[in-house]
Amino acid sequence: MFARKVLSFVIVITCLFTPTVSTPTPTPPGYTPPRFLQVHPGDSLKSHVHWREVHLAWREQHGVDAILQTPQSSFAEIKKFAPHLFLGFDRSGNVIFLQRPGLIDFKSLQKSDISSAALLSHFIFTLEYCWRILDPFRPSTSPTPTGLMTSLIDLHSLSPLVALHPEKFDFLTKFVQTLSQHYPQRSYLTIIVNAPSWFNKIYKLIQPMLRVKTREKVRIIGNIVGDGKAVERNREELRELIGRDVDVEFLFTKGGVAKKGPIEEEFERFASKLKQEEEVK
Repeated sequence: MFARKVLSFVIVITCLFTPTVSTPTPTPPGYTPPRFLQVHPGDSLKSHVHWREVHLAWREQHGVDAILQTPQSSFAEIKKFAPHLFLGFDRSGNVIFLQRPGLIDFKSLQKSDISSAALLSHFIFTLEYCWRILDPFRPSTSPTPTGLMTSLIDLHSLSPLVALHPEKFDFLTKFVQTLSQHYPQRSYLTIIVNAPSWFNKIYKLIQPMLRVKTREKVRIIGNIVGDGKAVERNREELRELIGRDVDVEFLFTKGGVAKKGPIEEEFERFASKLKQEEEVK
């Protein structure tokens, strides 16, 4: 049972953020965005049904189209206890989004009365901001189509025992399910760093089961914390993949804290303004 849960967890992490985009309503009658046609490859009718009866219904049910006008009362607490941020743009002009699942502090989230549902809603708010506000202002020299993301996932401090943590495992699973159903076909690259040996071993087992396109979009890099030639090689590989203009030096030390760049600062100002507007009403 434990081995099965760990296997499932590695699959969840590998697929984390491989799909990422948002398409707000309204849309022309009968129209289905091209990327949603890939939800059910070879079955355009099923993809059309998914778009209209699953995705658009989900957006209406959860108020996703209005989420960027909705104050996020727990924004600061979630940013603190579930570390993630926009690092900037990669060498191809894609948004870089960093997640550190090993550092999610569910105990502190619970003490702050933040549920898994509220945490998931926060990430939906973050993605909607990314694609509806941030991405249109990507560098004009970007050679890739609009709406792609490079995901940087830091597995430092992640233990296989997390598979036995019901709330963590449930949240990550629901998160990936939400992305798969409602944000398809938008990954440029997923870079996993500080991958522990147990993760690498399991990934080698599941790699043949992944789609070729998924495997091509995943890069797994070992330890980038500490000293030694192997560590330096890993750091160099990360710099080469993500672009040398992006500050990732904080990831090279245990417990390193990111220096907020202009993109992340603007995002926090956006959320803060929503909250302030709500308070003066």
